[in-house]
Amino acid sequence: MRYYDESLGIYYEILQKEAESTKKKYAVVTDADKKLNEIDIPCELNSCPVEKIGKKAFLGCKGLRRVSIPYSVSSVGEWAFAFCDNLVSVEMPRRRVEWGKGVFKNDNRLVSIVINDDFSASHLRNAEMISVLLAAVTVLMDAEYLLDTEHAGTEEWLGKWDTRLQHLLDLADDEGYHLYVLCGEEDLHFDYEEYLEYNREKKAHLCMLRLRNDVMLDNGLRMRLSDYLISHTAGCESDAAIRVLTEKFGDVQEYYSLMTDIGAINPDNFEKVLDVMGDRHAQMKAYLIEQCKPSSDDFYDNLAL
Repeated sequence: MRYYDESLGIYYEILQKEAESTKKKYAVVTDADKKLNEIDIPCELNSCPVEKIGKKAFLGCKGLRRVSIPYSVSSVGEWAFAFCDNLVSVEMPRRRVEWGKGVFKNDNRLVSIVINDDFSASHLRNAEMISVLLAAVTVLMDAEYLLDTEHAGTEEWLGKWDTRLQHLLDLADDEGYHLYVLCGEEDLHFDYEEYLEYNREKKAHLCMLRLRNDVMLDNGLRMRLSDYLISHTAGCESDAAIRVLTEKFGDVQEYYSLMTDIGAINPDNFEKVLDVMGDRHAQMKAYLIEQCKPSSDDFYDNLAL
């Protein structure tokens, strides 16, 4: 039988575990109101533990921004939260979960998958960094095997994350273009040059995320990521890194500081960076002016923020 919880805006079913002699019952979330903007999925519905989130349960909930998944859930079906265009944050406990394919497909605004853990204050910073790297797995890396909420943040998991990142950096920028032309996704329409820039932006985005969230980051990889950003900054053949900086990170000063610290933004290319920024991000432009300090006073006289 299908039930509806009006206070939560979700539909669910109560099923029975036929294989067990006790024949225990459990709940499966099957659907949701499309107008939901946040949801704390309960650990019980109708006095039965919520063990599964079904296939396509929250598919296309365009206004959904935050989801909290309880410890009772051990399985999340295919496309369960796919095409939730405004989903920003997911919270869930540290445990093993069976994830279906494409659970967060096309959730391009997802920036944090928080693992609720018994972190002390000293570990809080690391927890925040891991939440960012975990979200990047679904949005940028095409590596569903890294959606591992049981082991995320461990040395082994971070090693696999970094290995996947290096593999992506090793790929040619036109890798897969012929397949894209034959069966490209409906929401992506690129010519060859646009396809190259699309992949360069993804690589630059990942480099920035890893450098900013640098828990257990090897120095050799740190240098490689920095070099990639420096070779894709304003004044280079591709300025993908600056476009990512302004379009994806907006006014988040920490990323502008990262780019100046590694030399990707410097007095030599400063004016070109401002040209890419256009008339946006006035505060960040003021910050960059202070950091780069162009030698000519006339520059300040002529610059319009």
